[in-house]
Amino acid sequence: MTSPLGDEDEDMQGSLNEVGQERVTRMSLSSEAAEWFVRLRDDRMGVRNRERNVRWLKQSPANIAELLRIQQVYQVLRAAKLQGPSGMAPGESSNIIDLEEQRPRGWSESNRLDLMDVSPIRRRRRWIRPWKLAAAVAGLAVSFLLGFMAKVAWLDRAIETELGEWRTELLTDGSKLRVGPDSLLRVSFGDDHRTIRLVRGEAMFDVAQDRSRPFYVESEMVGVLAVGTEFRVSRLGGKDVVAVTEGTVALYRDGRHAVRGAMPAAPAQIAETTGGVALSAGDQVSITRSTRSKPIAKEKVNVNYEQAWAEGWVVYEDKTVGEVASDFNRFNRLKIQVAEPSLAARRLTFFRGSATDPESFVAALATSPDIAVVRDDPNVLRIELRRPDAEISKSVEIGQPAADVPPSVNPNPI
Repeated sequence: MTSPLGDEDEDMQGSLNEVGQERVTRMSLSSEAAEWFVRLRDDRMGVRNRERNVRWLKQSPANIAELLRIQQVYQVLRAAKLQGPSGMAPGESSNIIDLEEQRPRGWSESNRLDLMDVSPIRRRRRWIRPWKLAAAVAGLAVSFLLGFMAKVAWLDRAIETELGEWRTELLTDGSKLRVGPDSLLRVSFGDDHRTIRLVRGEAMFDVAQDRSRPFYVESEMVGVLAVGTEFRVSRLGGKDVVAVTEGTVALYRDGRHAVRGAMPAAPAQIAETTGGVALSAGDQVSITRSTRSKPIAKEKVNVNYEQAWAEGWVVYEDKTVGEVASDFNRFNRLKIQVAEPSLAARRLTFFRGSATDPESFVAALATSPDIAVVRDDPNVLRIELRRPDAEISKSVEIGQPAADVPPSVNPNPI
């Protein structure tokens, strides 16, 4: 059966179909790239979405080239700053070219397709050498991809520790973090801000000074603004605690949004003018869900004990056995179980030891004649009263709080 179209017409029809399909594919790709471009400019974009973007870029070099093209168009438009006729000053000439006036002689509507689709393609083939274009796109693509992956890995990332794991992290700005066990932090650095979200756990922040990029730590109920200082933030058991060991910070309720750009004054002055509270070395604030609406009350904290925590040591004064055991359980996989409430309520005069060595604490308790240690489970240390009818002392003194003696642990095995 003879086709109603000639061979030449069929070839033309097939070419038009291919051009149309190519145009649809190009529009779809441009739409995806434009959507990613908008997302990437949003600082609130999470690490998961950035990883999705990296996977999208790896799918095809065309994805990388299209995202680069949109970035270039955006930069050109920003640099051009074109002004329409309505905003022109009197006597000022417009820099907008009216395409209607630039039509060649013999123009007709039938020429529209040729000028839109065919001519640009021919001009590109005539003047642009393919290997140069490919090399340029490949170079830009590699640079963009490597730079973006570095941003995902170092500027927007998560820091997470497991039970019993202590980690020291050096951030890209020079700040140093000491992260405690079972903690999760999300880091987001930009050109005008340094923001860390404490999801759970605790960490000590030794902040590198940079007044052009404020350092902000936000938790559930507090936000801490600093420039160059040292402080610890913990979010444990429905309580947020901030303790400052060096310098001054501004503390806000409910994780006030991070301040961006150059700081006009010291954190203390900013706190006074924006409804926050200034904390200096030796100050501590504790906020719970029940006290979050009450005025912020400062407490005094031992700076030496806080700095010992950053080195992996714990120091307790006038704490109960139950409180100390709870902390060790949070730090380690080996758990301490206190059998009797009366034993958990005993107060310790002083204890200092390694945060990753719960056995040293239990061994120190076992020096009391009425306390026995039972270990019928390899992952549990159970302490109980040896003689239930014996008189229980009001306090147990463990160790000596001499400042010139370095932290140590009880070497006696259980």
